[in-house]
Amino acid sequence: MTRGFGFGLALLAATTLGGITMAQTDTLERKIWTLLDDGKAPYVSLSEPDFRSLGAGFDLPDGGRAVTALAQAAPGGAFDPREVAKIPAAQLGYKADWVVERYRRYNLDWDIGALRLTSNNPDAKNYPWFIVMNGGAANLYEFFVDLKNRPGWTQYLAQKLNVMIISIPGNFKYGGWEAAIADVKRQPAYLLDRELPMEESEIRNAIYTNSLILQGVKALVMKHTTGDILLIGHSTSGEISMLAYEDKDMGPRLKGRYLGWGSGGPARIELLRTIRGKDIPERGGASPPTSQTPLTVLERRNPASYARGYSGFLNPLYESGMSHLQIAEAWLKAEGRRRPNFKQQLQNLEHGTDLGLKAWVETELEATLKKSGNPWNIPVEDVEKDLYVTNFTRLDGFKRMVWTTAHFDRNHWNPEEPMKSIEVFVANEYRAKNPGAEVRVINWDPPMTHYGHLELPRQLANAHYSVVRWLVRP
Repeated sequence: MTRGFGFGLALLAATTLGGITMAQTDTLERKIWTLLDDGKAPYVSLSEPDFRSLGAGFDLPDGGRAVTALAQAAPGGAFDPREVAKIPAAQLGYKADWVVERYRRYNLDWDIGALRLTSNNPDAKNYPWFIVMNGGAANLYEFFVDLKNRPGWTQYLAQKLNVMIISIPGNFKYGGWEAAIADVKRQPAYLLDRELPMEESEIRNAIYTNSLILQGVKALVMKHTTGDILLIGHSTSGEISMLAYEDKDMGPRLKGRYLGWGSGGPARIELLRTIRGKDIPERGGASPPTSQTPLTVLERRNPASYARGYSGFLNPLYESGMSHLQIAEAWLKAEGRRRPNFKQQLQNLEHGTDLGLKAWVETELEATLKKSGNPWNIPVEDVEKDLYVTNFTRLDGFKRMVWTTAHFDRNHWNPEEPMKSIEVFVANEYRAKNPGAEVRVINWDPPMTHYGHLELPRQLANAHYSVVRWLVRP
């Protein structure tokens, strides 16, 4: 009798605590919605205490143990995503599928892969697919697990939403890269079933346009998702999400909604900023100012570049007393195999203010193809027609837009002078072109960086889930 009574009290206590926690989550969502409902503020912020209180109700059924074990067993953490698909959905909270599409552009085949997480939550069908695309030097891993292989941002999101994590062409390789980051032999895996000759890899680097990436993204989205979508382009891939709104097939599925996470705006707005936003400080990210580096040569990440704006004290690898440089060193060492840590020159050129270099790019491209003899019959006119399309992205046609940023993401936010933040400038340009739209910027106030999805992934998942719910409400 006493034992039964004690069990009953324990159950009641657990139920009560759970109810209080969920009530707190609802309160925080209402707070986020109230902030987003403020149509007069150029930006709003969610406080650090409120942000850190997020995350209730996003538990993984097995606590993430199955995926963590898979990653820990793989050299350099470069686990095969096809193995994730073998784990029962009941353990994960979602059904995992690794999907690859091969497509043709510039007379060459290209592979693009994505990890699709179909949520077990029956309410997920009421929301758009949450489709994440990595920036230039990353891939799916950092959105799926953190730097210690614990559950990542998208695993938490998949407890509520259907999620797809896209690795742009070349940035994923089965088993990862054994060559050092600085080694010229470390090249993109543009085809997943074979190693390419160095000469071909370098030629592909030189024709790696955003139009090429967009075609692959479209192949994945149209074949492997249904219904409404949100395209979240992190960092450089913010260009892809903006280009997609003009696509005849993906555009209607976006419904005029936009969600950014460290995404910024298209190169068109970057160029406008040189005239209209001269008082806004330059970005603080890893890529150096663009230069006339040969298009075949990859930009390669190094600790010094990551110490400038990407390494923060919430990084999972941070230990007491570490400097920003030491954090970056630990990070690139830990991710030296599964993360590409390189970036094509065109990724920078088409993402910045370098439209004036288009003639140089065409000249460089033609000389490179002539020197090689062009045995692939790459149609240079097709490539040159695609160059710098990011400078001609339309800014109108939107209904609801939300840019989300992190306090110490100096690529997108200026914590000392928020009104001089790049994201505020970008949002104001869209407000001018979409006077009837709800255009918002919300800053998450903990000391997160451009890589907040690695730093506070569970809380970030909850925050973005609340933003998605705001975007789709009537």
